[in-house]
Amino acid sequence: MWSDFVFNGPYEGDIPTSINGVALPKDYIDFMSEHNGGEGDTGSSWLVLFPVEDLQEMNDEYEIGKYLKDKMIIGSNGAGELIGIDNEGNYFIVPDMIEEEYLSILGDSIDELPEDLNRYWDEL
Repeated sequence: MWSDFVFNGPYEGDIPTSINGVALPKDYIDFMSEHNGGEGDTGSSWLVLFPVEDLQEMNDEYEIGKYLKDKMIIGSNGAGELIGIDNEGNYFIVPDMIEEEYLSILGDSIDELPEDLNRYWDEL
């Protein structure tokens, strides 16, 4: 499902091992080393993955550490929902009003994120 996704070039440098105290999963680090974010259509949604160099700034801007303990954001759908990772390596979606009660776990693999997003939207 990454076929309609426009990736950035590989990340040049050391990827941080954590943001907001959340350890980045190995699959995410490997993926970002190769692609460093990008955006595109997943089928049922749009997905924007923030470049590594913007992760801390985006998490600070949205005050994720204040509203979502043990979580960080890695992207959005460009329409009011944020995509993130929790401290257990799960990928999630949450409205940008950032209330944890509205957080939904999508899955635990960056490779499956587009399919997980499609399944989430198709089930609503």
